[in-house]
Amino acid sequence: MLLILFSSGISLKAQNVLEKNITAEKIDTISINANQIFRISVSTSKTDKIKIRSTLDGEYQNEFQVVLSENNHMLKLSLEHLSFNDIPDDKRNAHKVIAATLHLEIPEDLALNIVSDIGSVDLKGDFNSLYIQLLQGQCYIEGDAKTAMINTFDGDINVVTKHAEVVANSNHGKITLDDFSDAISIWNLKSIKGNITVVKPD
Repeated sequence: MLLILFSSGISLKAQNVLEKNITAEKIDTISINANQIFRISVSTSKTDKIKIRSTLDGEYQNEFQVVLSENNHMLKLSLEHLSFNDIPDDKRNAHKVIAATLHLEIPEDLALNIVSDIGSVDLKGDFNSLYIQLLQGQCYIEGDAKTAMINTFDGDINVVTKHAEVVANSNHGKITLDDFSDAISIWNLKSIKGNITVVKPD
């Protein structure tokens, strides 16, 4: 099943705002190909729906749409260039022609996978598992997951969580870890250039 988010309104700045609510009854994993999206935020709540909102801005904002597909209990999202119009070669990098953000509100205890070239990720809530891979962006997480694997190249990794066994490695950054005596989840964190910080909530 393939779905395309349709525009639900245009702001005074003529942003392309897209919204979609779908039932989460048959979904256990959400996978986001967040290439070309510079900010991705996901929060969890006690809901049975997945609420999706994206904002597209820039010269070529109407050339792109967030596309959804659902298969095998997995919901996949990605930003796709759907227009037949060509974008000039000197503007092939999407962040030069479009500023895209994506926010999801999802049920608790789902698996979440995010991969992005330029994006930063902000997560809040309770997840079953996390897999995050970022090239340029940073990652901030406030919440809990049974397992988490997070890799960044340039960006920092900041985690606020209650219970964690942490394996952290940064080639060129600093690592700061709180001592968790009652670790019941496993966090594997790796960065090439970024700092890694894992602390307990206040």
